[in-house]
Amino acid sequence: MWNLIADVGGTNMRLASVADDGRMLRNQTLPTKGTVTLDDACAAFVATEGSSPVHVVMAAAGIVADGRVSLTNANQSTSEARLVNACGAHSAKILNDFEAAAWSLETVTKREVAVIQGQDQFPDGPRLILGPGTGLGAGALVFGENEPAAIAGEGGHVSIGPRRADLVPVFEALVRLWPEVAMSDLMVEAEALLSGTGLPYFYRAVAEVAGQPVGNEDARQIFTAAEAGDAVAARTVALFGEYLGAVAGDLASTLGARGGVFVTGGIVQKNPKLLDAGFLAAFNAGGRHTDWRQELPVYLYTNESFGLIGARNCAQHLSAR
Repeated sequence: MWNLIADVGGTNMRLASVADDGRMLRNQTLPTKGTVTLDDACAAFVATEGSSPVHVVMAAAGIVADGRVSLTNANQSTSEARLVNACGAHSAKILNDFEAAAWSLETVTKREVAVIQGQDQFPDGPRLILGPGTGLGAGALVFGENEPAAIAGEGGHVSIGPRRADLVPVFEALVRLWPEVAMSDLMVEAEALLSGTGLPYFYRAVAEVAGQPVGNEDARQIFTAAEAGDAVAARTVALFGEYLGAVAGDLASTLGARGGVFVTGGIVQKNPKLLDAGFLAAFNAGGRHTDWRQELPVYLYTNESFGLIGARNCAQHLSAR
């Protein structure tokens, strides 16, 4: 018996067959955008296996509701019922991408992390994972009496605002440039800064306040300019790290993430300096809760396959029931 797992993003989808003991047997990577539907891609993979999977678990970069998902950055959709029919499976489960990321924390190892704060031990308690990408994803793994539960969050839509007086004009400019993300005159969604989509808007807001003309640079170009010494880009990137720390600290306090905080995603994996002293200072700035935050372990989670690993871990629990 085997299970089919999938990790579907806006660019690529990865499929794999998994044995009952969790071993990945065969995998395949396909482009997400194109004429092949998610159902057809899964059905074709199953056909080459010669038998039907017991369970199908798919991690998808989109909002999951009532067993259905539409991808955020690709014209693709599916449902658990459609996957069961396409694959001849006993059951199917669709996970939000950061729900799957949370599931991956069940089996995380020391080799997959770089320690930012604390030691390379994974203490008991809820584990928080968050990561800036196209948006800002967040999830949690909470350990119960019989099995853990993964929770998908919407951390990108918590509010952020000026942390100092000199940032008030920056947030005023950001609200003018991108009014859809405003929660008040000065407060915006966290994704308005902490994402590949939001960073260029924040960069233009910083530049406007500094009186510096800028173009339509994307996130990659902004990070490159910061490395080259551009003052506006460097300040923008420094604020990215600071606010990522602040949001991570707030979410950790909300969850009670005694089991650790895991920061991941392509942006921080490619730019680990984001998790420097500015990140940690903001993370640990907890007012009367500062001492508690300073005791929390914080890690850079470097495994890029966390979506597939999380789908596998979820599938194993389905098989064990």
